[in-house]
Amino acid sequence: MRIRWKSGLLIEYRGTKVIFDPQSKHPGCEFIFITHAHSDHAAAFRASYLSKFSSEETMSLVSLNGIRIRGWQPVKEKEKFKIDDIEITPYSSGHVLGSYEFEITTPDGTVLFTGDLNTRRSRIIKPAEPIKCDVLVLDSTFGSPRFVFPSDEVIAEDMINWANKSLREGKIPVFKTDSLGNAQEIIRIFNKYTNVPVISHWRVSRINKVYEAYGHRMKYIDMKSEEAYNLISRKSAVIVAPKRFKSIHHPNFKSAIVSGWAVRLRCTSFPLSDHADFPSLINFVSECDPKIVLTYHGSSFFNNVLAKYIEKKLGIKSYPANLITTSFSSK
Repeated sequence: MRIRWKSGLLIEYRGTKVIFDPQSKHPGCEFIFITHAHSDHAAAFRASYLSKFSSEETMSLVSLNGIRIRGWQPVKEKEKFKIDDIEITPYSSGHVLGSYEFEITTPDGTVLFTGDLNTRRSRIIKPAEPIKCDVLVLDSTFGSPRFVFPSDEVIAEDMINWANKSLREGKIPVFKTDSLGNAQEIIRIFNKYTNVPVISHWRVSRINKVYEAYGHRMKYIDMKSEEAYNLISRKSAVIVAPKRFKSIHHPNFKSAIVSGWAVRLRCTSFPLSDHADFPSLINFVSECDPKIVLTYHGSSFFNNVLAKYIEKKLGIKSYPANLITTSFSSK
């Protein structure tokens, strides 16, 4: 079995090739598996002439962008899918609606490709499952010891306290975040713990509707509605909007960023994240008990930092996935 980085993770066994989250529309491989709908993982949906596999939820979310999807087939959690001698099984990666990690099994051994990973239980998505494997390909987005997040309960309390204080000051709190993932978590937080109405930017609202179609109910008011206009006029709601939402020009808006990167930001921000923090990544590696760890999807710096830490602290051979081709056989 050969494992290499080719604008995505390419796995080959006896001439059969499968690729995971290719970042190119021309990955040079017929069988494409896509972990989730964020654009930096789902570019291959635009490759109309190739076979693409993902959860139904991921396809529904990607379709919001007007992409005409062809050659797509659904895969379901824990249901095995076989291509020649390669067997692929999806599991929840804990990241966003419909996100999968993939277990790839060949006669030479087993690979676990995590995609973006979250091991903490969120209010909507169940956490990633650790799977015993020979080779673990690990998300390194927060692959540095500097990234240690407080518990989600503490973050939620801090967000609510800041929002209430802003409202008392006659300001409308605006939470600027990723439209897919964090935005829905924020809405759920205010639905569960407060009676404050939540106004949702239209880019967030259209994703909310997909979540609702798959049984994840939430209460929100679309920003384009008259009700939202009245709530904004009375300064009696919070707003959940994309990161690029231009709230700075509105004198009654008070903004905060919601992202795991908040631990490095000096502006008002909250480190709610749909990614695992550093200790969670290390714990996940221990539970998967691999022989080799390949780090990916962090910067080159974070890929290296995480790999070196795993080797030093856990004694497991580790290096960035794009560094060299990995040949593996458990025999």
